[in-house]
Amino acid sequence: MAVKALSGLQNGFLGAQRSLLFYGEFSEAAVQIPVTCYLVRTTDALILFDNGVSPRAVPGLLRNDRLAAFTEADRLEHRLNEAGVTPGDIDLVVISHLHYDHAGGTELVRHAELVVQKDEYAYAHYPASFFAGFYYRKNFDFPDAKWRLLDGDAELVPGVTVLRTDGHTPGHHSLMVELPETGPVILTGDACYWHQHVEEERVPGVVWNPTLALHSIKRLKTLARLTGATIFPSHDPVFWTTVKQAPDFYR
Repeated sequence: MAVKALSGLQNGFLGAQRSLLFYGEFSEAAVQIPVTCYLVRTTDALILFDNGVSPRAVPGLLRNDRLAAFTEADRLEHRLNEAGVTPGDIDLVVISHLHYDHAGGTELVRHAELVVQKDEYAYAHYPASFFAGFYYRKNFDFPDAKWRLLDGDAELVPGVTVLRTDGHTPGHHSLMVELPETGPVILTGDACYWHQHVEEERVPGVVWNPTLALHSIKRLKTLARLTGATIFPSHDPVFWTTVKQAPDFYR
């Protein structure tokens, strides 16, 4: 088995204040940020990294967030169709964490093996009050689904490795994908919202443990330097305009 390709999948846009993006900032100035997912093709499996916002959440987001933008084309099934696959074709779903903008499409792909950290799975069901608004139990409360609960780093298939990156949440993880031509890519999830978080070692504003979040940023930064990997942050609006999105792909 070997990695063949990687494509970005756009799942709409949200508004976010600077205070939510950068720890320690108090500005309410808002920017529009993308909701992102990725499709990884290997010789024997289709792997989805994150699955965006639930369609049932969209009306409320559009009503309450002046910067929110979702089109019919942004629905996960349509983005997958643009890549030439259906939700039923997905074999593995690696969910960086169970916040509503990363796990909202889980029901659509619940037939696949769902990969999360066991600490994240436990915490998401009983979050602390200050974090409860980011978890919506209907997105992931599928006890009959095939969950793979990890405890740390794990190679899922050759060239696709989960990296534990706690801090944003108690059981966050990122994904390293080793592409044959592009080289290694690190899909950070919310360990890094923007490239600025990596470059300046700045912690995201929504954070469970800022010290662990900083350690995770440093870890990803070090891994990228040692392996020559390219870092793909989760919500960077400038970077997202450069990403190859389905049907285009990285080899």
